[in-house]
Amino acid sequence: MATLTTPPGSTPAGPTQPRAGVPGTGAAPGSAPDLAPPVAGSPARRAASVVVVALLAATAGLAFDGVFPLPALLPVAAVAAVAPCMLTLLLSGRLPLWGTIPVHVLAWLAAVSATLYHAEAWLGVVPSAASARAALIGVRDATGWLLTTILPAAPGSRAIVLVSFLVWAATTAGAELALRSRAVLLPALAALPVLAVAVVVGVAGAGSAVPYAAVFAGVALLLALVRAGRSARTCVAGVPLLACLVAAAVVAAPVLPMADRPYDVRRLVEQPPPRPINGVSALDQVSAWLQHPQRELFTVSTTSDANLRLAVLDTFDGVTWESNAGFLPTGGRVPGDQGSRDTVRQRLTLQKLPGPWLPAADRPLFAEGAGIVVDPATGMLASARAGEGMTYEVTSGVRRYVSGELRNVTPLDAPSLVSLPDGPDGRTPPQRARFAKIARRATAGARGPAQQAARLATFLREHAKNDVTAPPGHGYRAIEFFLTESRRGTTEQFAASFALLARSIGLPSRIVVGFRPGEAAEGGVRQVRGGDVLAWAEVGFEGVGWVPFHPTPSRTRSGGGGDVAEGTPKQAKEIEQAINSDSSQPRPTPTTAGRPTPAQTSKPGKPADSGATAQPLVWMAGAAGAVLVYVLAVAVVSPLRRMRRRRGAPEARVAGAWRETVLRLRGVGIPRSGTLAAGEVAVLAGSALGEAAREPLTALADLANLARFGDAPVDQADAERAWRHYAEVDRVVRQRAGVPARLARRLSPRSLLG
Repeated sequence: MATLTTPPGSTPAGPTQPRAGVPGTGAAPGSAPDLAPPVAGSPARRAASVVVVALLAATAGLAFDGVFPLPALLPVAAVAAVAPCMLTLLLSGRLPLWGTIPVHVLAWLAAVSATLYHAEAWLGVVPSAASARAALIGVRDATGWLLTTILPAAPGSRAIVLVSFLVWAATTAGAELALRSRAVLLPALAALPVLAVAVVVGVAGAGSAVPYAAVFAGVALLLALVRAGRSARTCVAGVPLLACLVAAAVVAAPVLPMADRPYDVRRLVEQPPPRPINGVSALDQVSAWLQHPQRELFTVSTTSDANLRLAVLDTFDGVTWESNAGFLPTGGRVPGDQGSRDTVRQRLTLQKLPGPWLPAADRPLFAEGAGIVVDPATGMLASARAGEGMTYEVTSGVRRYVSGELRNVTPLDAPSLVSLPDGPDGRTPPQRARFAKIARRATAGARGPAQQAARLATFLREHAKNDVTAPPGHGYRAIEFFLTESRRGTTEQFAASFALLARSIGLPSRIVVGFRPGEAAEGGVRQVRGGDVLAWAEVGFEGVGWVPFHPTPSRTRSGGGGDVAEGTPKQAKEIEQAINSDSSQPRPTPTTAGRPTPAQTSKPGKPADSGATAQPLVWMAGAAGAVLVYVLAVAVVSPLRRMRRRRGAPEARVAGAWRETVLRLRGVGIPRSGTLAAGEVAVLAGSALGEAAREPLTALADLANLARFGDAPVDQADAERAWRHYAEVDRVVRQRAGVPARLARRLSPRSLLG
């Protein structure tokens, strides 16, 4: 029978006296240290809680990676987390809560004035009315600006003040809650809105917030360990477990539903109207450039021989082609497109090229220059500052098509891209029927929409001659005259004819105006002149995107200029080879609209079969996920169960220590019978483990019997002694059992039952 120890000069607790450690009763002077509330712990633990809160807020701030460049984000998040953390610890116990708030506001204004708004600050450091006003307006307008621009923001964007404000506020609120409340996880809630804003705003940005969210969850659990842990050993022991949880979350998050297509809140935000871009249609300027073939338009430094795109024209009114582009500001990134691409870097300098459009190879991925705006749909670049001497850099992705990629594709379902408008008087132009007749004759025998487009391009190259002296124009009448009578035109008429003929048989089309790469000179610099202008057409296909077709033949200059190769013969040949490489494919059944039926998308080799081909990967991912969940379960359940058994009333804590000891003994086969009394278990286990385990086992068995059957109650000191005995037995068991045996015991399903 265990005896109850009583501090000198105190009275043993009787049945009617309050029990130490029981909520709602008084605490005896000699009560155990772990009975104090979390906030009443040591100064080191209080400071540790505040530091972890600051780390939590900083992690939430770093989740804006992708919204802002990480090099610009790191110092802002660090200052906004460290400064209020130190300030809160400094002011703790010296000012009431209502007095700390203005101090933090002034400190934040001082920090942003000295860093982000030093131009408005007095002497570049001291806050002024101008810097304070700019900072507050920046916080107010930052979210709206970020939701209406292409992310990530430019490195010098002042919208990053939003991150500074949110992280500072979250650190301040969380630190105050950590010092003034007893709740374990309540301080972590202060940083949760920061993470939510970062995730919502960053959906349209580069990168992913998943790793930061996983780290955030791990740091939140670390905060729980620091505030609720009974000892530093408990906190340290929990860190590897938290690291495993974070790693598992990072691995598993990408396979969660909607992980690859998260909801974009921008759909709920009314986007501002596109910036007005004033200028003559690029297609209308083709003839003028051809009449001055030696005019130097711009230079480009690149190793690629890809064509340079200037403008994409997708709207036809019966007379002229225009662009329906909507330009948005960007920090440099241009939203990507479908298909594999080769990366090409260019440095361009404008000469006599009229603005506002900026040339670039194929599909720009990143553009850096003064005032550049981007049309996300087409990748067109423009700048209100475009003019002679402007230099900018572009990283483009040049599309490469592989064999079979264009077989049996389905045209894009875009009515606006196949429409041919009526005339100004509302009547149907007679040219539309003639265009459809010509197109059907040119594509007779084609085995699908892609081959129809390829045959249209071949037909035009063979049907007419490329003559730079031909009159301009690309309306209904001009194209009819070109196709039926003159059969002579510039690249303007060839591209416009292709687009109209394609639309007449249901192929969505648009026109691209650009340039050949120009003449190469020393150092990889190419000079692009007016004579290098080129127009071609593109046809849109589901799952592939916009595919270029070059209907312009070799060029003949009157006056003896010789022949010049059209557009991109290498790319044109690759595309036509990819389309015509398999002649055994059956011809798709056309619908009344001239498009293949949806059933065609389920043929072998089609993107629609991607679900079937990915099925084994899904099963493999599911199996790996199940194994990962099981490993996490056996790694988490035992520590959590042991932590729960260490809490509560003294009797429950003693019983928990004995049950944990029995689990340890069963893990090494001592004893195998579940019908033995506590004393018998102690005798058998002591004989097997030796003298080092016999004494703690006997004492722990006595405490277990006392807690369950004894007349006298046990106290917290008895509970602490029971868990010390458990630790001694556990140490002996670890020494006796090898690593394989301990690992097998930990991975056993029995470890989940307890």
